[in-house]
Amino acid sequence: MPISIPWGDIAGGVGSKIQTITSGFQPYSFYVYKQLYDESGNILEGKYEDLNEDGKISDDDKYHYKARAPLFNFGITNNIKFNHFDLSFAGRAYLGNYVYNNIQTDGGYLERLYQSSGYLSNVPSSAVTLNIEKQSSLTFSDHFVKNASFFRIDHITAGYNFDKLVGKSMRVYATVQNPLVITNYDGLDPEEFDGIDNNTYPRPRTFVLGVSVNF
Repeated sequence: MPISIPWGDIAGGVGSKIQTITSGFQPYSFYVYKQLYDESGNILEGKYEDLNEDGKISDDDKYHYKARAPLFNFGITNNIKFNHFDLSFAGRAYLGNYVYNNIQTDGGYLERLYQSSGYLSNVPSSAVTLNIEKQSSLTFSDHFVKNASFFRIDHITAGYNFDKLVGKSMRVYATVQNPLVITNYDGLDPEEFDGIDNNTYPRPRTFVLGVSVNF
């Protein structure tokens, strides 16, 4: 019998964990139910596949599905100089990494939208697009384990050198950090170290203008 350790705390239930470390499976794989859909591809709320065919849905019907670590990763870097102009950039890509969208499972249901005290709460748009009523039908659905493959440019710097304009030389440059992310992931940021997107503050895009002078 394989040794299995529950892992990956999530919001949406006391003590709930979405990952496992299980012998024979990729580390930190997601341990979830297989979601069932209607003929139009819409979620059947609270309906999962009876994988062990015992006529009921229980923890025994959960299965190991994908994992947080990428199957491939690579990086690029370049430094171009032409006369007085220079351009440098660096980027990287993760392919085959998956993220559990805990924002959608923790708050993406309509019962949260309509409060008994007479006001509306903020909920992710997935509550409306998926038409989900109850949170209990979200937490362990494999629908919310999302492909988070991405390509990110970490920074781009462009500069120009002026000879003897001021001192021996002067360089004017501009840098932008995190200018571009290409991904199909529908959360804030596909780069989640633990594979769980629980409202992590996204990496900001910053701009820097600078001047350096050599005397």
